[in-house]
Amino acid sequence: MQVALYVLILAFGSASYVVGSKDIVTGTYSPSIFSRVVWLLLAAISFVGVVAGGSAGASILLAGIFLAGNAAICLLSFWKGTKSFGRLEYLCLAILVASGVVWAVFDAPFLSVAISLLAHFVGGASTFRTVWRHPTSESAGFWSLFFIASVLSLVADIGQPWPSLIFPAYFALFDGTMTFLSLRRSR
Repeated sequence: MQVALYVLILAFGSASYVVGSKDIVTGTYSPSIFSRVVWLLLAAISFVGVVAGGSAGASILLAGIFLAGNAAICLLSFWKGTKSFGRLEYLCLAILVASGVVWAVFDAPFLSVAISLLAHFVGGASTFRTVWRHPTSESAGFWSLFFIASVLSLVADIGQPWPSLIFPAYFALFDGTMTFLSLRRSR
């Protein structure tokens, strides 16, 4: 059963980034290069924090997919992205640096993961606002596939200490909300 869940997590999580990559290549999504570099750094610190914190296998797998997917999206943004950036990106970068400092000073990987997820949420706030106003502005496929992978990760890691569930729980909530908001167009 565990192996089947891992395969499904890998399939749905990877499919999410395939959809995102296709959207960039076809021109329906044009990410900011600076933002994607910040998201890649957030994914890296989250992955290392999840691994160093002793999370269970499904959470580590999900964090690895998140890192690899963000690396792919970041690379594609150099080819098809924009060079815009603003105060929000600087704020997320500052929170990311704080996350690294907390880890270095207090040797607290889960706290570092929580802070990096806070940076992710702050960075995602403008996306929430945009998709609330214009549901068709976001790809329901991208968000729903990673949402499913996150829920499967939570199911696979049931019984683990709660700190090790922070990463998949956050993405189940975040991507689940984005899925719901982007699907409103069909109503």
